[in-house]
Amino acid sequence: MLSDLNGLAEKHSLTRSEVLRQALTIYMHLTENVGTMLRPITFQVKPAQISYTRRGDVSILKMPTGHAIVAGSTSSGAVGPKELDKVKVDGQVLGKFLARVALMDVTATGAFPLLLSLTLGVEKDHTGTTIAEGVSREAKSIGLDPNQVLLENTEDNFQTVQTGAGLTVVGLANENELRLGKTLPGDLIVAVGRPKIGDEVITAEARGEIADLKNVAQLSQRKYVHDITAVGGFGIASEAKMMAYGVGRQLKLIENPGLDLNKSAGPATVILATIDKKRLEDLTALIPKPINVVGEIL
Repeated sequence: MLSDLNGLAEKHSLTRSEVLRQALTIYMHLTENVGTMLRPITFQVKPAQISYTRRGDVSILKMPTGHAIVAGSTSSGAVGPKELDKVKVDGQVLGKFLARVALMDVTATGAFPLLLSLTLGVEKDHTGTTIAEGVSREAKSIGLDPNQVLLENTEDNFQTVQTGAGLTVVGLANENELRLGKTLPGDLIVAVGRPKIGDEVITAEARGEIADLKNVAQLSQRKYVHDITAVGGFGIASEAKMMAYGVGRQLKLIENPGLDLNKSAGPATVILATIDKKRLEDLTALIPKPINVVGEIL
């Protein structure tokens, strides 16, 4: 835009300030006189025109405009720094994994996150503040500005002795760019990371054994990767079946020694991706984490 601005100023022998002034004058005149013609078409959509679909913890609202709103959520209870928490972790660690789960769910569909709503059953100072800091850091890792996109709500009326937290992420995508139903017959289902839960998660992350947001971004940039989904409490086998059945195909599960396909993956410690079977070596070279073939689409 700056280059265009300089070009116009030079072409018409005007200052950049004068070009900007005239552009704004013309735009304001159009807005005043044209009115609704300049309003985004999205605001003219009626509820009956929206189609709703679900994939695990994610809801997809497809608009007649060719856009899609994607919403994902996660929650946590009895995990944190409080007296009666069953799993003791710092608030920042809790916030990081809350954000990771919900952001992975939404970004795996191909949507770009626009809003994070953090609802906490703890006081703002200082437990709520530390959880929010963890959410903010994870959001920044994919280029989001927490000051713009993060909403927070805390429980400041009552003293709490156990941590409860929830996070909802809302994203936007072009419908034709959604990574839903792109899986093809013959694709392999590959698991990135190992399923971990509870106290296992922190040490497994330090060893590089679990998936993260960066891995979702890496996968989404490769054309040989078709569908992507994060694995949570239902385990790898359940999510793999959903990927296959979602495109009307059967699944051949492949057992791997030392990899429990039915174990909970806790806070999205595993990502599943369907890929062209000829590109498995490319994927293993791309991501230096445990990678296992867990199924084949028939």
